[in-house]
Amino acid sequence: MALFGAENYIKLMKFFKLFILFFLFLSAQTFAQKVIKHKVKSGESIYSIAKKYDVTQSEIFDLNPKLKGAVLGLNAEVKIPNKKFKEKEKPSKKEVAEKKEVADKIENLKQDKVKDVEGASKAMHSVKSKETLYSISKKYGVSMETLCELNPVLKTSNLKAGMKLQLPNMEEATLPEKVVQEQNPIKEVVTETKVENLVSNVDVVHKVLPKETLYGISKQTGVSIEELTKLNPSVANGLKVDQFLIIRKGNGEPAVNKSEVVEVQKEIETAKPLSAANLTKAEFLIEKASEHIGTRYRRGGTTSAGFDCSGLMFHTFKSIDMTLPRSSHEMADVGERINKSQAQKGDLIFFATFGGSRISHVGMITEVLEDEIKFIHSSTSAGVMISSTKEDYYSRSFVQINRVLKE
Repeated sequence: MALFGAENYIKLMKFFKLFILFFLFLSAQTFAQKVIKHKVKSGESIYSIAKKYDVTQSEIFDLNPKLKGAVLGLNAEVKIPNKKFKEKEKPSKKEVAEKKEVADKIENLKQDKVKDVEGASKAMHSVKSKETLYSISKKYGVSMETLCELNPVLKTSNLKAGMKLQLPNMEEATLPEKVVQEQNPIKEVVTETKVENLVSNVDVVHKVLPKETLYGISKQTGVSIEELTKLNPSVANGLKVDQFLIIRKGNGEPAVNKSEVVEVQKEIETAKPLSAANLTKAEFLIEKASEHIGTRYRRGGTTSAGFDCSGLMFHTFKSIDMTLPRSSHEMADVGERINKSQAQKGDLIFFATFGGSRISHVGMITEVLEDEIKFIHSSTSAGVMISSTKEDYYSRSFVQINRVLKE
């Protein structure tokens, strides 16, 4: 019985709570209404209804003029003035002005905050019709590589009108490059490696690069692992970065005469810088190639549907009515081979990306810095993009630079 009594008590309390909530709800609704609608019950009169709501009969008749002299019907709806209702007072002109002043101050603070944030953030550029990545980079004095880094979408899609590009803070942006730069031809002495290839009376050596293996060096140089081990007994203890390995022992007999070495030196020393006209062509070629940044790699491709490395060069140089061979290996025989220190925009840069010395990749130089060369090319991994000779992969596989824009 005690348990039954407790259950009943709980139910009663729940009912009581519900009743209180319902009452409060009705009170709130009543308070919020200016007029209460009352349905007439059996035996009620205007007098009794007026008493119930604490109003006068005349106040009821004011809201219900049709009820005067009429018979009050059952379930008829009677409007009752709600004395608890308080109409909101209209604010004075002074209060309106004060509120507006406060609102304006808050809005100004918000705008100042937005400007501060925008000033601290990177600027944006909306791409216009016929604009290219190259022309945008020139406009703001930033490199195309920087634009690609700030806008990863460019690595997977072409530049389109209306596209929003993020720009570096203009205070940090570099000044635009001069279209024509005065460059004196740099006299170069034939490197030790070139002399070693021409004269066989010295040892040919290889400098070990990071992550290189004996197997990789063997493939690259065409010397067996057994022969490398015989020439370099220390490799038994493992390879070390920057270690010099003997690839071939000199036999004391010249492979070519000294005059041939001098001829090679002379050819490299006398390479002329690009003329103003050819520099203009180079700028145009870079702009045309940069239109395809983000285009996917496609083996054998020579159109905007997809390019391979030589296909991009073939397509680009066609825009100045110059037809290049169709493979990077054949392109390496076009024009004049120049020294790395004499590189300029528009020159072709070649790499042996499969190891060994056979050329297998080509790009076009877009920018020459003190210790770095940037070039546009179509990579198998990311399609048309801009890369740098500072990248380990291209530093290791670099072979030569050719000048194909000639008088």
